[in-house]
Amino acid sequence: MRRWALLIIGGAVWLVLAAVPALADGGPHVLTNNNGSLGLNADGCAGCHRAHTAQGPYLIKAASDEALCLTCHGAIATGSTVDVMTGVQYTLRGAGGVGGTQLGALRGGGFDLARIGAPARLTYERAAGSYSQRPKVTVGPPLPVNSAHLALPENGLTNPGIAWGNGANGSGAGPAVTLGCASCHNPHGNGMYRILNPIPNPIGTGFVAAATPANVTDAALPLAGDTRNYTVIQTAAAPIGPGYLLTANQVTAGGYSPTDGDYFHRYVPWNATSAGSRAYDAPNGRPATFGVQMGAWCTTCHTRYTSFDAFTPRQDALGQDDPIYRYQHQTVAGGAFCTTCHVAHGSNTPMAGTFSGAFAYPGDATTSGSSRLLKFTNRGTCQACHDPTGTIAAGAYTGPDPSPGVP
Repeated sequence: MRRWALLIIGGAVWLVLAAVPALADGGPHVLTNNNGSLGLNADGCAGCHRAHTAQGPYLIKAASDEALCLTCHGAIATGSTVDVMTGVQYTLRGAGGVGGTQLGALRGGGFDLARIGAPARLTYERAAGSYSQRPKVTVGPPLPVNSAHLALPENGLTNPGIAWGNGANGSGAGPAVTLGCASCHNPHGNGMYRILNPIPNPIGTGFVAAATPANVTDAALPLAGDTRNYTVIQTAAAPIGPGYLLTANQVTAGGYSPTDGDYFHRYVPWNATSAGSRAYDAPNGRPATFGVQMGAWCTTCHTRYTSFDAFTPRQDALGQDDPIYRYQHQTVAGGAFCTTCHVAHGSNTPMAGTFSGAFAYPGDATTSGSSRLLKFTNRGTCQACHDPTGTIAAGAYTGPDPSPGVP
């Protein structure tokens, strides 16, 4: 009850404070504003640092990097349109919308609340020589998360703090680490997608960083006065759609509501029968490259999660099988990429099934109903791609109306 009361109060405060000018897209995180290339008159340093009255390490003005980030990206903050706690992006005042209103649900979920809804409709498409189910994962109501990359007081989670699969074969489930916002993001800006660090840097004894940085790139900023769209509403790259980058202005101009979008297929309109639709099914709509880049980036921490097929056991240089991460879901060379099934920040999908609700941690008898950051209830994410029964007739549509199965 207290959580929802705070949310109501927080929402009211947000609307009251919405008149405060929001920072331009990128805020203080634009690299050219912080590396001296634009001269020595940078203003952004004072947004986060204090030379003599700092309250946290690295001279930050808050007690921790999480607390500092949430002064702009929290539930009642006004420095950014992106609220990573409740999983919502707001419109920017004076940029095609009324400041304080929701633009849509964040693609990465949220650390306290997320809006990942249940599959609403089934379609079938021809894929890799077989018919696959393609449930839509809709934008739902805000619900508390049951798994998140950060365990915070706001979400009440007590994550084990393990970098699962990190390290050499046979080295256990993974080292214990402490993860913060700056473990994954560069607050000063670096020109990378979502200002991601090429190599994440959690704190922990025994953590092994990948040897080669992942080339996770991004496009130029939107036009001046606008912001990027970080929600599940997205468009495809040409020739299918108007462009790979959908700005906040385009969302409001298109008449989309905050509950539009689809967590599994992230751009609108999505059509299973369109040529190349799966290749463009990425947050920045880039064909082929995005999934590869994000898969490479995720496996810089989860080093033993990379697999070329599901039929060959993982072995070390001496030919010894990994006792925990022995067989892996195919993640490269035609396999599903990490962000196909998982969100980055937090998921609210329920795991109450007999098998999913009592799911053991790797290398541990401890069971948990954590969603593992998945987008589907229980392990419905498997059925989003697979029909292990082999009973879906070729060319037949057995899902609900309307037919044919086009979401």
